[in-house]
Amino acid sequence: MEAREVVRRVQLIGRSTYVVSLPKSWARRMGLDRGAPLTILLEADGSLRIIPPRMRDSRRPECKLTAHEGMSEGTLVRELMSRYLYGYKVIRVELPTDARRLKEVIKRVIARKMIGVELLEDSERSIVLQVLVNVEELPVNSVIQRMGQVTAGMIDDSMEGLYARNPGLLDDVILRDDFVDKLYLYLLRQLNAGVRGFVGIEEIGLRSLEEVIEYAVVGKSIERIADHAQKIATNARQLLEMKIPISALEEELRAMTKLAKEVFQSSIRCFMHRDRECALALLDEYPPRLAEAERRFVEKIMEEPCDARRHMVARLIADSLKRICDYSMDILEAAVDLSLEEGAQGPRSLSVTAKTSAAP
Repeated sequence: MEAREVVRRVQLIGRSTYVVSLPKSWARRMGLDRGAPLTILLEADGSLRIIPPRMRDSRRPECKLTAHEGMSEGTLVRELMSRYLYGYKVIRVELPTDARRLKEVIKRVIARKMIGVELLEDSERSIVLQVLVNVEELPVNSVIQRMGQVTAGMIDDSMEGLYARNPGLLDDVILRDDFVDKLYLYLLRQLNAGVRGFVGIEEIGLRSLEEVIEYAVVGKSIERIADHAQKIATNARQLLEMKIPISALEEELRAMTKLAKEVFQSSIRCFMHRDRECALALLDEYPPRLAEAERRFVEKIMEEPCDARRHMVARLIADSLKRICDYSMDILEAAVDLSLEEGAQGPRSLSVTAKTSAAP
């Protein structure tokens, strides 16, 4: 089995040229010969990435998906999304005879779950999708900020729609969850592309490869918070349809909503500014406040006359507000980790790493 780590000594030729030999087995496997051009990328962490000629063409990769007879809609969606998230620029979908149903599924997924994807071809037996948006136009920090703005609005509007008894506003919140999902999936695509070497880490807005984990955690937390805002809107819709008043619980729910939005927006702000001290302070401050708000809500329910339907739905809404706070705590912890990684980065010794972009 070929070793994955090889140590080489740096040689000095002349007065200013440093030379490092390449592993012979790797050079043969990559088809290198004397005079072969190699692309060397300087990574943000100080390491070097060496890309042989055969790998350069795969930096804007293309793939094929064959949809066979009897393939379920769920399977097709998962196969398509996995290729989108992997980072492929072009996805060719081969379809069976009479594939109108599958075409509708593909077009629905493009509209609801993908950013910057257009149909290049739409024939009887095939569809070709291409991702047209450039990574420089929508870096990961912009994605996180936009997700945070939309989700904060969803938290506000889901509860305001309940208080104002406005089903149209609640329906709008439910629809906005699709947009947050699109941003989250695009964020994962960006991170995957950076990890696999399709784009440089700095091109997607990161300072080092180590930051990928924190951004993935934060993106997932915001996506889950948006899901809970959608659940609040759905449960509020049920209360309106059943014509069940919640005026007796409104004060406690407003307090929990205010706290949930405050924790969420503070966590996003700490993460974007990499404010470690503020994040640590908020991690100490918010749990007791959340426990107190939840205690007052439970006590108020116990004081009210028993109404199983109202109490059950109201408890689900309160639980979603608590979950929003919990996921916001995860974002604060990611902010602490991110700032720690940034502080730990200092001068690094020169390293030459024979990393190559994965071929599709």
